[in-house]
Amino acid sequence: MQEALMDKYIGFDIDSNKTSVCIVQKNKEDRYATIGPDAGSMRKFLANEKKDGSRVHVTFEISGQAGYLYDSLIDCVDSIKVANPDKMTWIYRTAKKNDRIDARKMAVLLSIGEIPAVHMPTKEVRQWRMIICHRKKLLATSVAAKNRIRALLKSQGMRRSLHKGGWWRIANRLWLRELCGGGFDVNNMWRMQLSNLICELNMAEEHIDSVTSYLDGYLDKQTGGKLLMSIPGVGPRTAEAVLAFTDDVERFAGGKEYCGYFGVTPKLDESGNSRRLGHISKKGPSVVRWVLVESSWKVIRYSKSMRSFYERVMAGQQSRKKIAIVAVARKLLSIMRAMLLTGAMFDETFVSSVDYGKIEKLRKSA
Repeated sequence: MQEALMDKYIGFDIDSNKTSVCIVQKNKEDRYATIGPDAGSMRKFLANEKKDGSRVHVTFEISGQAGYLYDSLIDCVDSIKVANPDKMTWIYRTAKKNDRIDARKMAVLLSIGEIPAVHMPTKEVRQWRMIICHRKKLLATSVAAKNRIRALLKSQGMRRSLHKGGWWRIANRLWLRELCGGGFDVNNMWRMQLSNLICELNMAEEHIDSVTSYLDGYLDKQTGGKLLMSIPGVGPRTAEAVLAFTDDVERFAGGKEYCGYFGVTPKLDESGNSRRLGHISKKGPSVVRWVLVESSWKVIRYSKSMRSFYERVMAGQQSRKKIAIVAVARKLLSIMRAMLLTGAMFDETFVSSVDYGKIEKLRKSA
């Protein structure tokens, strides 16, 4: 009978110049190596480790290139886990720290099944998330350009736009272009700056329009899009962000874990008989919290039950408005999770009378 295949647990500590490697095997001394930081060097190394018929398991920390490396290495190993370094430091502390120690720490945790792994979505979902975040950055660029334009005009004594209405209506945009005419000299060099800022604003808005058009078309193909947009006040930007960053709703054990993933649950400080809830953790994708809060202001306008919930949390105190709207955002997120699990469209009675936990149990028992 052939000897049982051995498992090799390999930790990669990757930086811009090299990759420090540690290989941990049962009843064998740990081995170390240094290879290149590119996917080709890693594939060559892993292929060599599999030549003896061993099962190879790899882990490395999450980073900007983690998705690319995951896709590049998945076919040449038996398993890959991408580690969350923030959680790993609490599990395995060491007095010393260097690349080899970090690589060994990951390999050892992988061998005992204690790697705090992060969910790695498909390449398509990762690209979807990137475009959503890209649109948010374009919006920030647009807002910054508008603020700089207004500040520039204010420095020249123009505190109000020429025409009534918003600064960015067509008539006022034409007026801004007219201000840039007539050339530039030492007395009106600010016009050059205004011209450049207008060009920057126009370019950002063109990019926003093209990206938004693409995202709208992509969302139409997602089954959960119309489901989430059945909630009054929830638009395509909120629906797509929740869907993209949720990916597989089944991977969350419960509502608390789901809301915690998006950073809308309060921090807990507990010691002995003292138990204090602080501000929300703000962990996870900030773009989802941003669109959720924006949508929450609309939801409480169109949904009576959500408005009632908002007013109950606010308790008549204007100082609690932000606390109440964050509570609405968390409740909205919980409702979205239940809708994705059950496939049920939004109904006002759900908010006030239906226990989504019971709906979930019914779904699982069906």
